[in-house]
Amino acid sequence: MSTFNKLTKIAVFVGLSIALIGCRSTKTEQQQYHELQDGIFYGAYYGVSTVGVDTLAYTYNTVQELNESENELLESIDPAITHATLSFLIGLGVSADFAVAESDLAYKKADNPRAKYLAYSAQSLAFYSQGWRGLAKQRADLIKHDPMFAAVKTSYPKDQLIAYLILGSSAVHNGDLTTANEMFTIIGERIDKPWLPSVAKAVTFAFNGSFFNAVDMLQVLLTDPSLTQYERAKLAELEVIAQSSLSTTRKQQAMANLADNFVFEKIKSGSSDLYQQYLTDLQSYAKGII
Repeated sequence: MSTFNKLTKIAVFVGLSIALIGCRSTKTEQQQYHELQDGIFYGAYYGVSTVGVDTLAYTYNTVQELNESENELLESIDPAITHATLSFLIGLGVSADFAVAESDLAYKKADNPRAKYLAYSAQSLAFYSQGWRGLAKQRADLIKHDPMFAAVKTSYPKDQLIAYLILGSSAVHNGDLTTANEMFTIIGERIDKPWLPSVAKAVTFAFNGSFFNAVDMLQVLLTDPSLTQYERAKLAELEVIAQSSLSTTRKQQAMANLADNFVFEKIKSGSSDLYQQYLTDLQSYAKGII
């Protein structure tokens, strides 16, 4: 049976857990997290993904090595990065539970400070997708105040920009303007979109509760003559969301999801053919879960 079919079978039973959601609200975030980890669906998914996702990384690294004679050998994909990337993608509206499972796998596979920084960032994002803002902030604070992570946060391979997107998105969600600007500046320079840090700053303003400043920045950005029609349309969408009557939390998450999807696609389209295929495979894997 293929990995996709296994994941699909797991997902069929997810609906049975909906009845449990009501009782979650009376428990602390940490209790809910432990309850999720002890659940049958988490365990089944965790087991399947441990093998399936690592296979994707192994395939990418093997093909890259075979192409070494044609191109300079790039740095291998770390399994922790693969799980963190999948957690990021699943958290964009697919399944908050499985996003947490993938982020936990990223942490389990992390065997160095760089991988742990990425895993903690993925966990923070996954906790946000669950609505566990307290736990998300705990992970973000751990990253922010540990000097070990400050030393490695700009050391990821430039051909693996998804790492910077995960770190930057986590910073945005946690209102960290400095780190968000740093990460999105790296991405913007690499894909020749120097205005990306301004997008990150606008969404970070929203997470800090300042939608007025977010709208103001987006309106200025929309006057940039270098924007394509598609880019201008996406930024206009962000402005509409920021000015909408949605609740604060829903506006923040909608803006973050739109921006994350937008930047992800920009990264993918500007990557090598092999890395594009790797990211496409991860997207297909995520979509095949539910």
